[in-house]
Amino acid sequence: MTKYVVDASIIVKWVVGDEKEVDQGKAFGLLQMWTNGVFDLAAPGLWQYEVGNFLGRELPAEAADKMTLLRDLNISTLDLSGQIIERCFQIMRDYKVTFYDATYLACAFEIDGTLITADESFARKTKATNRVSVLKDLQTFPYT
Repeated sequence: MTKYVVDASIIVKWVVGDEKEVDQGKAFGLLQMWTNGVFDLAAPGLWQYEVGNFLGRELPAEAADKMTLLRDLNISTLDLSGQIIERCFQIMRDYKVTFYDATYLACAFEIDGTLITADESFARKTKATNRVSVLKDLQTFPYT
């Protein structure tokens, strides 16, 4: 089965409630296909902190409810193993990215999957890995 890792830039689109959010429809399509069992989806536990931080800053009155909704999705969470940590540092060195961002990509390698992100800058930097797809470029996740 196809495997994807999603980062906070995707997960937050599932609850922001702004139809003008760039590529939100594709993010919803991704969510719908995953919940229908079309592919496997995972993320490092870091997503909870990054999304929680965003929600607390940008939507403080709704943050707790939205975070509960996201946690109730039961996204498969990958813990930082020694192997993932080693790969994170290698990604940091090779592509000049943060440990946070490297964690998502390292998890994609760990599950032999692809990272889906809305962060075009990160995707450009790590293009050579062939493990990163930008949400806006995906044609397979239309929201219907």
